[in-house]
Amino acid sequence: MAVTVELRYASLPSLLRFVAVHYWFVVTDESGCHRWEIWQTKNAGGRSVGHLHCDLKLPDANVGGGPTRVAAVWTGEAALKLKEVLEKAESYPFCHKYWYWPGPNSNTFAAWVLRQAGIRHALGPMALGKRYPVA
Repeated sequence: MAVTVELRYASLPSLLRFVAVHYWFVVTDESGCHRWEIWQTKNAGGRSVGHLHCDLKLPDANVGGGPTRVAAVWTGEAALKLKEVLEKAESYPFCHKYWYWPGPNSNTFAAWVLRQAGIRHALGPMALGKRYPVA
């Protein structure tokens, strides 16, 4: 089975929906469909390392502020690179640190994964935290 990686996002709940979104990755391969993200709650379930979670929520589940949207889809070599980074995501330097603003947060993680995989993709303007400095 070919590997597919999707970058998804959804608006945040309440008034935050007007200023911020939450990004996450969905990897589909021979083992199934897995959602990777940073969540504000530590060790919340699924496979968790601090704020880093795999399968905490269903791949299509929103985050309380609006429908899930697909920002990008990768297949082939790009998908394999993204999958490799996500499978080693415990190396993300902020697994145990989370701040809504200015970061690190879910959008900091999405930007980091893309950089680690060598993929150029701009996160939307409401991806607060996407520019949080990561060494």
